[in-house]
Amino acid sequence: MPAWLLLFWCGLAAALVSEWLAAAVRPGRLSRRRGEAIAPRLMRGPRENALIAIAGGALLLAPVYGIVFELLNRADLVNGTVIGGLHGLIPGVIALAAAARSSTVGAAGTTTSLRAIAVYRARRVLARTVYGAVFGFLYVVPGP
Repeated sequence: MPAWLLLFWCGLAAALVSEWLAAAVRPGRLSRRRGEAIAPRLMRGPRENALIAIAGGALLLAPVYGIVFELLNRADLVNGTVIGGLHGLIPGVIALAAAARSSTVGAAGTTTSLRAIAVYRARRVLARTVYGAVFGFLYVVPGP
């Protein structure tokens, strides 16, 4: 069973780095009309808040990543990058597929475009990849 303090520490460090990077690569604010969404319609919710994202990374994702590394019997930069990339890519592809099928994306009078969703998901893939890499770099799987 993973050590909870180590999980929290690795999750917090990885979440801080990945959310800072995601915020750093955010496109410049475009002028928006009053009432328009900042994030794409399919992505609205508490995930826009950095504190919630950091807490989620430290408290919710850390045990999942720790268990995966324990099952692999190995935690390192490469494994973390692969796991984090998959973690970001799978929901991104699902969100893009849902957006492509949606009849409201890009329609007249809407604020969400497929490009906006793709940019947002690309930032999340980058953030999750960095999260996995940092977590894998810091986490220590105990020997048998």
